[in-house]
Amino acid sequence: MSIDLGAKQKLVLSVIQKNPGVQNNDADLIAAVWREEGWSDARGLEQNIMTVTRPETITRRRRELHEMGLIDYSEKADNERMEAMKNEQERAKPKAVSWLDD
Repeated sequence: MSIDLGAKQKLVLSVIQKNPGVQNNDADLIAAVWREEGWSDARGLEQNIMTVTRPETITRRRRELHEMGLIDYSEKADNERMEAMKNEQERAKPKAVSWLDD
């Protein structure tokens, strides 16, 4: 079975294969992809930012690759993501209004 990947998915997968472990940390993954795309410290920040993929796109493509079963996260990274999701869900729950208790 062949999976048809888009250009950005292929880029992210290639970077993860060349740099095992970067899929576990957003900052590491984004930096590795940007280096692959030609980020140069000799250029200014604005010039670099205009030529690289947006961070949201990189992390979204990583999630897609994970959902396709093409990459795995470390157990630690998985646990941290689950804990962050639980915390976010807890913050999103409606809070009781004290004056309703009166």
